Amino acid sequence: MQPFTVLTAVAAPLEVAKVDTGMILPGRYMRRHRRPGHDYGEAFLYDLRFDEKGRPNPDFPTNQPAYRDAKILVTASDFGCGSSREGAAFAVLDFGLKALIGSSFAEIFQGNCVQNGIPVITFPEAIIHEIWRQLRAQPGTEMTIDLPNQTVVTPDGSAHHFDISPLRKDRLTRGIDDIDVTLEYRASIDAFEARRRALISWLPTASRE
Repeated sequence: MQPFTVLTAVAAPLEVAKVDTGMILPGRYMRRHRRPGHDYGEAFLYDLRFDEKGRPNPDFPTNQPAYRDAKILVTASDFGCGSSREGAAFAVLDFGLKALIGSSFAEIFQGNCVQNGIPVITFPEAIIHEIWRQLRAQPGTEMTIDLPNQTVVTPDGSAHHFDISPLRKDRLTRGIDDIDVTLEYRASIDAFEARRRALISWLPTASRE
């Protein structure tokens, strides 16, 4: 995944609370084999973005020209609640969003996003409501997320500090996931396995071929 350091981009407000993972990635899309050119971007919040006849909902922010290129989504409380499907994080990524800001997120969803390079930033509801107000007043305006300095600069120029665990911050800024972290210890793992095989050579081992 790509390292995340500083992002300045259009932000869109999503003033809907308790958007669960079944809304983020509707179940009917989960059988789709995710691959380049055929990903989950279309599925992202499909039933909010479109009506029952597949027509774009003009009230949905990213269907409006000013927010169409948004890379930051400012959400309401409990975004990503419900099931633990990792595909919901894939849908966020495939839709083109680079970061989420909100008052609260489901813990598993938040972890899945970080594992895919998407920072998930929380602020008190009062700050979120003020950000929404600014985004509504100036549709299409940009915000800046500075992950190394843990600040978000809102459209009016105000800088807000956010908390993030050092572990998640390190992984996002370096662009690494759990597998990458494990591979950093590959030399030590290989050395251990070599010693183990020498000591208990009779024990079957899995081939790497």
